[in-house]
Amino acid sequence: MARDHDLTAYLSPPLREWLSQPVGEMEDRDALTLAAVLCTPPIVPYRLLRRMRRSLLPWPGTLGVEAAVCSSGFVETIATDGFAFEHDFAQLMRERLRDGIVRQGLSANLAGLRHIIEQETTQVSPLLRLEEQLCWAYAVQEDFAPAVDAILTDIVRTIVREKRTRILTWASGAFFRLPAVTMTGPSAWILAQLCEAAYLPHPVVEWPQDGIDEALLNNALTLVPDTLVGIQRDGSELQIGTVTIRRKIALPLPAVTPKFVSVKWDSNVSRIWLDTAAEVAHIPVGRSAVEIRDMRGRTYHLAEFAGRVAPEDEALELALTEVERRWRQREVMDATGTRVAGGRQGIIVSLDDLEGITAFLPGSRAGAKAASLVDVQLRVRVINFDRRAQSVVVERILEPVGPPAKNAPEWWSTGRLAVGDEFTGPVTSIVRFGAFVSFAKAAGFSRDNVELAGLVHVSELAWTHIDHPEQVVSVGDMIRVRVIGIDTERKRVALSAKQTQPDPLALLAESNPVGRRVTVTVTKIVPFGWFLRLSEGVEGLMHLSEAPDGTVLEVGDLVSVWIHAIDPERMRISFTLRSP
Repeated sequence: MARDHDLTAYLSPPLREWLSQPVGEMEDRDALTLAAVLCTPPIVPYRLLRRMRRSLLPWPGTLGVEAAVCSSGFVETIATDGFAFEHDFAQLMRERLRDGIVRQGLSANLAGLRHIIEQETTQVSPLLRLEEQLCWAYAVQEDFAPAVDAILTDIVRTIVREKRTRILTWASGAFFRLPAVTMTGPSAWILAQLCEAAYLPHPVVEWPQDGIDEALLNNALTLVPDTLVGIQRDGSELQIGTVTIRRKIALPLPAVTPKFVSVKWDSNVSRIWLDTAAEVAHIPVGRSAVEIRDMRGRTYHLAEFAGRVAPEDEALELALTEVERRWRQREVMDATGTRVAGGRQGIIVSLDDLEGITAFLPGSRAGAKAASLVDVQLRVRVINFDRRAQSVVVERILEPVGPPAKNAPEWWSTGRLAVGDEFTGPVTSIVRFGAFVSFAKAAGFSRDNVELAGLVHVSELAWTHIDHPEQVVSVGDMIRVRVIGIDTERKRVALSAKQTQPDPLALLAESNPVGRRVTVTVTKIVPFGWFLRLSEGVEGLMHLSEAPDGTVLEVGDLVSVWIHAIDPERMRISFTLRSP
């Protein structure tokens, strides 16, 4: 193979002079020239350093320049296969290279330099090679935007097509390593939204005014969760903004910034870019039928109306009334997991028979990882309901079948067992979401080979909150339980241990201790106050507003407080540091 210095010169003398200007304490002009043409790779392989030194400095006695580059204070990382320049220095040299080649028009053999870089970075990871190509486009091309957007578009397509979301970890870092002006195009905006959806840091990327690939955007948005926006019609206009008491009809839109919606009514079309954190859109739709279309192409229809109240508001009030009834009667209902929420610690579910009503299922009440429950049919029960805030919190009801009888895997029976019965049985196994208790003897079966068990969900083990069943029971323990549900079709029996014991909150309510001073233990600190536990095991909240300014409490502290309120129906007790 011919030696590189046998080719035409790589850098013109004026460009060498420009690139070799001292930087800080680094005054070695040959080292600075070498560093300038090596500033595009995030990791510089030693092979590339040597090849470039032989090409740019082909005369004898220049081997020490390699050592000068590697030992300079501008090298941040040195590894066995290469090194990395400190970020600010690399960016300075890229700007210098761009100034010389693009702004001043100084000549260089860019094809020859590119050939060397591509040959000597073949062992570098594909993503780092793409990052180098982005930096190169910025450094040597006057209009670098098309080349940069083409590279980023290919990256987005790979993420969407192959579900390679780990690439987003690289993208998150690349946003801060690359020249900021390179990450401003249509595909950069999509990457930023995907990073946001993956809870990865990224700078704010403004929405590109044109040039976005709508097909690519629609595909990428399948990886972005939804957020809720509120709408309201008053007979004059349609408002779209944050969900409030007034704008209480919630529509799911892709969680991107800004959000695009198309609104059609009569023969009119209004296209709106909305940043719901700061804006409210007002569209003069009157009482006409309305069609709202989001960035994913999903369409929502609002019917025409003649009365004072829009039909969607009436439907919502009826649905909320039904949710409240089910909450008070502790009914179990069908739901479907729709998306992960709460920092991946919970999941949003839609109630199957109540259109437009969603609820939050906390991870602690889900019995499985939230991500595994998306698009899964669930049985849930409302445990907290706030009509004014339209807040519905549910728990998952697991009604698993007990272990099958030996030598008769298809046989299952509850015998004489009935809902409401109480019995004492052994704990046969423990799982994260509850404990299995044998009901064989209670059902009237005395044979040793009969293995029938029902589930005591973790929420039914004790009146106080527990994180894991092993905190209160062990395998082999004999515990008293009540039958609270039998599903013969699914072969499931639901049991409760706490319902066989007095409700400590109900006992407190009977003695009407509101205003009584008690000693409590701080069990948890939250942004809005403290959770406190009475000696009876009852736990409740003391809101920040119920403590003097500057109050500091730590977990485990014993505190003297007053009982502020008790709500047995909602199973809540609150405390105060303010004397009644």
